[in-house]
Amino acid sequence: MSDFSKKLAREYIMKRTANIKKTAGEVRFVKDRSGDEKQWGWATQNPSTREINTDFTFNPKNLEPLARSLRSSLIAMGHALSAYSTFTKVKSAAISPDGSLGGRGYIMKIVDIRRQLMNCIEALSAVTDTLYDEMHAPHWNPALKEQGPRERTEVTQIMNDVEEIRSNPEEWAGDVEEDLDSDNGSN
Repeated sequence: MSDFSKKLAREYIMKRTANIKKTAGEVRFVKDRSGDEKQWGWATQNPSTREINTDFTFNPKNLEPLARSLRSSLIAMGHALSAYSTFTKVKSAAISPDGSLGGRGYIMKIVDIRRQLMNCIEALSAVTDTLYDEMHAPHWNPALKEQGPRERTEVTQIMNDVEEIRSNPEEWAGDVEEDLDSDNGSN
Protein backbone atom coordinates (compact mmCIF):
# COMPACT_ATOMS: atom_id res chain seq x y z
CA MET A 1 0.00 0.00 0.00
CA SER A 2 1.44 3.38 -0.95
CA ASP A 3 2.08 6.23 1.45
CA PHE A 4 -0.65 8.22 -0.27
CA SER A 5 -3.20 5.42 0.27
CA LYS A 6 -2.24 5.12 3.94
CA LYS A 7 -2.55 8.88 4.42
CA LEU A 8 -5.94 8.92 2.67
CA ALA A 9 -7.22 6.02 4.81
CA ARG A 10 -5.97 7.70 8.01
CA GLU A 11 -7.74 10.98 7.12
CA TYR A 12 -10.95 9.11 6.32
CA ILE A 13 -10.88 7.31 9.67
CA MET A 14 -10.10 10.55 11.53
CA LYS A 15 -13.05 12.33 9.93
CA ARG A 16 -15.44 9.42 10.69
CA THR A 17 -14.43 9.14 14.36
CA ALA A 18 -14.12 12.89 15.04
CA ASN A 19 -17.90 13.29 15.53
CA ILE A 20 -18.28 10.31 17.85
CA LYS A 21 -18.64 11.41 21.45
CA LYS A 22 -18.24 9.07 24.37
CA THR A 23 -20.58 9.45 27.32
CA ALA A 24 -20.30 7.63 30.61
CA GLY A 25 -23.53 6.71 32.31
CA GLU A 26 -25.48 4.33 34.46
CA VAL A 27 -26.89 1.16 32.95
CA ARG A 28 -30.41 0.45 34.20
CA PHE A 29 -32.63 -2.37 33.09
CA VAL A 30 -36.12 -0.91 33.09
CA LYS A 31 -38.98 -2.50 31.20
CA ASP A 32 -40.35 -0.16 28.57
CA ARG A 33 -44.05 0.35 29.27
CA SER A 34 -44.53 3.30 26.96
CA GLY A 35 -47.63 3.24 24.86
CA ASP A 36 -49.17 0.30 26.70
CA GLU A 37 -52.27 1.90 28.20
CA LYS A 38 -53.84 -1.50 28.86
CA GLN A 39 -51.24 -2.31 31.53
CA TRP A 40 -51.92 0.65 33.83
CA GLY A 41 -51.95 -1.54 36.96
CA TRP A 42 -48.22 -2.20 36.69
CA ALA A 43 -46.65 0.95 38.05
CA THR A 44 -43.46 2.55 36.85
CA GLN A 45 -40.16 2.05 38.64
CA ASN A 46 -40.41 3.55 42.12
CA PRO A 47 -37.47 4.63 44.29
CA SER A 48 -36.05 1.95 46.59
CA THR A 49 -35.45 4.26 49.56
CA ARG A 50 -37.06 7.33 51.07
CA GLU A 51 -35.38 10.49 52.31
CA ILE A 52 -37.42 11.44 55.37
CA ASN A 53 -36.75 14.84 56.93
CA THR A 54 -35.59 14.27 60.52
CA ASP A 55 -37.65 17.29 61.67
CA PHE A 56 -40.91 15.65 60.62
CA THR A 57 -43.03 14.41 63.54
CA PHE A 58 -45.16 11.33 62.93
CA ASN A 59 -48.52 11.98 64.62
CA PRO A 60 -49.95 8.72 66.02
CA LYS A 61 -53.50 9.89 65.22
CA ASN A 62 -52.64 9.39 61.55
CA LEU A 63 -52.07 5.66 61.99
CA GLU A 64 -55.79 4.95 62.27
CA PRO A 65 -56.76 6.37 58.84
CA LEU A 66 -53.75 4.59 57.33
CA ALA A 67 -54.88 1.32 58.90
CA ARG A 68 -58.47 1.85 57.72
CA SER A 69 -57.24 2.59 54.19
CA LEU A 70 -55.14 -0.56 54.25
CA ARG A 71 -58.07 -2.67 55.44
CA SER A 72 -60.42 -1.19 52.81
CA SER A 73 -57.85 -1.72 50.06
CA LEU A 74 -57.38 -5.35 51.11
CA ILE A 75 -61.15 -5.86 51.11
CA ALA A 76 -61.35 -4.32 47.63
CA MET A 77 -58.52 -6.57 46.43
CA GLY A 78 -60.28 -9.63 47.85
CA HIS A 79 -63.49 -8.76 46.02
CA ALA A 80 -61.56 -7.96 42.81
CA LEU A 81 -59.83 -11.36 43.06
CA SER A 82 -63.18 -13.04 43.58
CA ALA A 83 -64.72 -11.19 40.61
CA TYR A 84 -61.76 -12.10 38.39
CA SER A 85 -61.81 -15.73 39.46
CA THR A 86 -65.56 -16.04 38.87
CA PHE A 87 -65.53 -14.11 35.58
CA THR A 88 -62.65 -16.06 34.05
CA LYS A 89 -64.46 -19.36 34.63
CA VAL A 90 -67.35 -18.25 32.39
CA LYS A 91 -66.91 -19.17 28.73
CA SER A 92 -67.22 -16.13 26.47
CA ALA A 93 -69.41 -17.97 23.98
CA ALA A 94 -71.91 -18.80 26.74
CA ILE A 95 -72.57 -15.15 27.62
CA SER A 96 -71.92 -13.20 24.41
CA PRO A 97 -72.42 -13.88 20.69
CA ASP A 98 -69.98 -11.09 19.71
CA GLY A 99 -67.34 -11.34 22.46
CA SER A 100 -68.50 -8.12 24.13
CA LEU A 101 -70.75 -7.14 27.04
CA GLY A 102 -72.68 -4.00 27.94
CA GLY A 103 -74.55 -1.42 25.95
CA ARG A 104 -75.19 2.28 25.30
CA GLY A 105 -71.66 3.60 25.62
CA TYR A 106 -70.45 1.00 28.08
CA ILE A 107 -69.51 -1.82 25.75
CA MET A 108 -66.34 -3.79 26.50
CA LYS A 109 -64.77 -6.85 24.98
CA ILE A 110 -64.66 -9.77 27.38
CA VAL A 111 -60.89 -9.99 26.94
CA ASP A 112 -60.61 -6.33 28.01
CA ILE A 113 -62.81 -6.93 31.06
CA ARG A 114 -60.48 -9.72 32.19
CA ARG A 115 -57.45 -7.47 31.62
CA GLN A 116 -59.04 -4.55 33.50
CA LEU A 117 -59.88 -6.76 36.47
CA MET A 118 -56.29 -8.02 36.58
CA ASN A 119 -55.04 -4.42 36.40
CA CYS A 120 -57.27 -3.57 39.39
CA ILE A 121 -55.84 -6.50 41.33
CA GLU A 122 -52.25 -5.55 40.51
CA ALA A 123 -52.81 -1.88 41.42
CA LEU A 124 -54.52 -2.81 44.71
CA SER A 125 -51.76 -5.29 45.50
CA ALA A 126 -49.11 -2.58 45.07
CA VAL A 127 -51.11 -0.13 47.22
CA THR A 128 -51.71 -2.65 50.01
CA ASP A 129 -48.05 -3.70 50.07
CA THR A 130 -47.01 -0.05 50.33
CA LEU A 131 -49.51 0.77 53.10
CA TYR A 132 -48.62 -2.41 55.01
CA ASP A 133 -44.92 -1.55 54.87
CA GLU A 134 -45.67 2.00 56.04
CA MET A 135 -47.74 0.74 58.99
CA HIS A 136 -44.76 -1.38 60.08
CA ALA A 137 -42.08 1.21 59.33
CA PRO A 138 -39.66 2.02 62.15
CA HIS A 139 -40.35 5.75 61.98
CA TRP A 140 -43.83 5.12 63.44
CA ASN A 141 -42.55 3.18 66.47
CA PRO A 142 -41.76 6.17 68.70
CA ALA A 143 -45.19 7.59 67.86
CA LEU A 144 -46.85 4.38 69.04
CA LYS A 145 -45.67 5.03 72.61
CA GLU A 146 -47.35 8.45 72.53
CA GLN A 147 -50.66 7.00 71.41
CA GLY A 148 -53.51 7.00 73.88
CA PRO A 149 -55.13 3.69 74.87
CA ARG A 150 -58.24 4.35 72.76
CA GLU A 151 -56.30 4.99 69.53
CA ARG A 152 -53.96 2.10 70.19
CA THR A 153 -56.91 -0.29 70.69
CA GLU A 154 -58.67 0.88 67.51
CA VAL A 155 -55.52 0.59 65.41
CA THR A 156 -54.75 -2.82 66.92
CA GLN A 157 -58.25 -4.09 66.07
CA ILE A 158 -58.00 -2.76 62.52
CA MET A 159 -54.55 -4.33 62.08
CA ASN A 160 -55.91 -7.66 63.37
CA ASP A 161 -58.56 -7.42 60.63
CA VAL A 162 -55.80 -6.54 58.15
CA GLU A 163 -53.76 -9.63 59.06
CA GLU A 164 -56.83 -11.86 58.73
CA ILE A 165 -57.80 -10.43 55.33
CA ARG A 166 -54.19 -10.23 54.10
CA SER A 167 -53.59 -13.94 54.67
CA ASN A 168 -56.08 -14.78 51.89
CA PRO A 169 -58.10 -11.84 50.51
CA GLU A 170 -59.99 -13.93 47.95
CA GLU A 171 -61.13 -16.46 50.57
CA TRP A 172 -62.18 -13.63 52.89
CA ALA A 173 -64.24 -12.01 50.10
CA GLY A 174 -65.74 -15.41 49.24
CA ASP A 175 -66.91 -15.82 52.84
CA VAL A 176 -68.52 -12.36 52.79
CA GLU A 177 -70.21 -13.15 49.47
CA GLU A 178 -71.48 -16.48 50.82
CA ASP A 179 -72.98 -14.62 53.78
CA LEU A 180 -74.66 -12.18 51.37
CA ASP A 181 -75.96 -15.05 49.24
CA SER A 182 -77.38 -16.87 52.26
CA ASP A 183 -78.99 -13.64 53.51
CA ASN A 184 -80.60 -13.20 50.09
CA GLY A 185 -81.75 -16.84 49.98
CA SER A 186 -79.71 -17.78 46.89
CA ASN A 187 -77.21 -20.60 46.52
